[in-house]
Amino acid sequence: MNITIEDFDEKLKPIKKELFEGEFLKTPSIYSLERAGNTLLDLVKQIRQQNNEFDPWLHSIKMDLDIYLADLGGELQHDYDKGNKRYNGKWTTEKRKVVGFISRFREKILEKQTTE
Repeated sequence: MNITIEDFDEKLKPIKKELFEGEFLKTPSIYSLERAGNTLLDLVKQIRQQNNEFDPWLHSIKMDLDIYLADLGGELQHDYDKGNKRYNGKWTTEKRKVVGFISRFREKILEKQTTE
């Protein structure tokens, strides 16, 4: 893995800011969650292209992100379109998932940096 923790943090700074600000909106955008997931997925693809060897961890997080992005358009999108009150709670739950992906990614990058 050729990405440093500083590069990772710099690439995700706008996403983290957008998700943080979304918490204070009356109706946070579902698209901020989608952008965050796509940004992480692009980062996984970029790292996979740089590495010739198969990394099960990268494969696992790619699959998890694919599933997350596919599921995002379901009930949450319906609640967003209808303006349902439960949308904010569900948005917060989905945001926690994104934060979990970021934490997993960050932990793995730190682990790789300390072993190199």
